[in-house]
Amino acid sequence: MRKLAPDGVDVALDLFGGDALDVSAELLARPARLISTADPEHVARLGGSYVFVKPSTADLSVLAGLVDAGRLTVHVARTFPLDQAADAHRLVETGHVRGKVVVEM
Repeated sequence: MRKLAPDGVDVALDLFGGDALDVSAELLARPARLISTADPEHVARLGGSYVFVKPSTADLSVLAGLVDAGRLTVHVARTFPLDQAADAHRLVETGHVRGKVVVEM
């Protein structure tokens, strides 16, 4: 794996756990820069940190204000009507979506 990043990478954010976490750790220049949202015990064994994001009404209000002010933009890759929610889910499962997939009611 080190062939992909001969000098290592500065930070690795793991969203999957398991083998993906091991590969991320191998690519790091420093183990303390490994972060996982998926696998708390595994990332701790590798010397990294686990993070958990808890939804917050106050934080979402701040983000909405930034969007309204034009200081934050969210790229929407595709919008689906509610009756095509299954199609939206299949698209997300491909892992090749850049941006958000929106299902409208």
